[in-house]
Amino acid sequence: MTLVEILSDKSIKKMAARKMITEGILDGRYSMDEIATAVKVLKENKVATILEAIEEISNKKLADLSREYLEFAMGYIASPDNSCKREASRIVGNLAAQYPQTIREAIPALLENTKSEGTVVRWGSAYALSRIIVLKEYCDSNLYEKLLSICEDEEENGVKHQYIKALKKIKR
Repeated sequence: MTLVEILSDKSIKKMAARKMITEGILDGRYSMDEIATAVKVLKENKVATILEAIEEISNKKLADLSREYLEFAMGYIASPDNSCKREASRIVGNLAAQYPQTIREAIPALLENTKSEGTVVRWGSAYALSRIIVLKEYCDSNLYEKLLSICEDEEENGVKHQYIKALKKIKR
């Protein structure tokens, strides 16, 4: 089945679709080119399922993902769909250490998402930013002060905790 067929088939539940996509990426059935083609015809809520599959692979380190997957995810950090924003941010966080220069482009959008009303969006951004700030390329940058300020203003404990853990790791 193609990605579009999986995500358009109403008999396939979301979790099953994500599993099928994850397995397809891992075994080479779904390349980044096929994903890029599929998302052109899919609604953003369906794209979120693809992002969830990529996030699972990157989080569990099931495979080494190329920079193409990171760049694809970065394109959804500013999505109108909160699920896409969350998953894209998590992928950026998971791949930050592997591609520290590439993620530089994602930082402005991640910082913008820290102002979102949606807790899941703020948490996803906190997840990514807390993994970026501990990298040697970023720990001595002005990003540190920005995250310190964001952390102080954050009211949701789960989101705030992401920043606190990372900021404690940095010796200033």
